[in-house]
Amino acid sequence: MDLAAPIRAALLADSAITSKMQAYLGSFPIFTRRPVPTAAPYPVVVVSPDVTVAQSDGVSDQRPAPIRDVAIYGRNDTPASYRDVEAIAYAVRALFHRRRGAIIVPGWGVVDITAAGPRAAPVDDEQTVGRVVELTVQLARKD
Repeated sequence: MDLAAPIRAALLADSAITSKMQAYLGSFPIFTRRPVPTAAPYPVVVVSPDVTVAQSDGVSDQRPAPIRDVAIYGRNDTPASYRDVEAIAYAVRALFHRRRGAIIVPGWGVVDITAAGPRAAPVDDEQTVGRVVELTVQLARKD
């Protein structure tokens, strides 16, 4: 199951998120891989691969629950830049938490989505700020 494309599409469609971002190569700097291009303007959003996949399968059905991190990074140069990162993180949470219709996963039914966070994301220096929202997506195989 590919969650990267549906999550990215949902993020791109949410103006509460994209309104805080600068255009980049005809879109917005929302990525599904690392490293992020060095030319990408901050803030950036990075959707991780599966952190882990929990299971609540039955005898004859598949119900995986992949967990993905959505990380938001920005500059810590002004209060406004710092607050933009926080605003995006809270918008990510609002977009997905308990909103199973936020994404469509081909071949799968989305049973539930829970969002945890935002929490501080690791950064390498004091000039960068980061927040992470953890998404747990409960899926059920469509027959």
